[in-house]
Amino acid sequence: MLGDSATYEIEPGLTAALEHTGLIDSTDRTQMGLGLSRWPELPWWEAWAGYVAEIRPDAVVLQVGIWDIEEDVFTGATRRPAPTDSDWEQQFAFLMDVAVEVLTVDGADLYWLTMLPEPPDAASPERLNRLVVELANRDERVSVVDLTPAFSRDGEYVRVVERNGVVWPIRKVDGVHLCREGAGLAGRVVAEAIAADHGVIVDVGWEDGAWRSNPKFDVDPCSDPLPPVDAS
Repeated sequence: MLGDSATYEIEPGLTAALEHTGLIDSTDRTQMGLGLSRWPELPWWEAWAGYVAEIRPDAVVLQVGIWDIEEDVFTGATRRPAPTDSDWEQQFAFLMDVAVEVLTVDGADLYWLTMLPEPPDAASPERLNRLVVELANRDERVSVVDLTPAFSRDGEYVRVVERNGVVWPIRKVDGVHLCREGAGLAGRVVAEAIAADHGVIVDVGWEDGAWRSNPKFDVDPCSDPLPPVDAS
């Protein structure tokens, strides 16, 4: 699994769901601050080529976005393309094609996750998500896993979900990063997409496992669970 800090927090839930099948092993190479447009500082294709050569994966999960579309991020001036560039879509689509070539060189299937819905005051993920869909439409090596329905209601961003009569937060205090329940929610969506393509069933029983104690969730910790309130 590869991606930025949001993907970094999806990983524990996704790994638990996949490995619960008993048929899938998962590895994690997510990192804070990853963005395809940060290539002048982070030549990601070099690291990824080594990862693919070492692991020889059957499937690769990738998610990027916040570091590519947000205007106000540190080191933002070094990005190519910058989100304000008039030809941002063309440049970013090129970087996406490079990512596909690197990650599928040994025949792996690439599961590209859409960006999660962002809080109302943040940059909209729609233009990046549209490029993900267009990429999958033109390249059979790529499958889109759309996380939007699981993290929105009636098209609107949500922070909490109800589970077994209890309301749980799915986003941290910044509204962007994920709590345990958010990681579990994304993990199931992605795991089921991969499993369906490879003849594997993701059963129940992993959701409350040891992965919830992962220290990734201790940064900006969530109050899990919240007292019952209106889940809207």
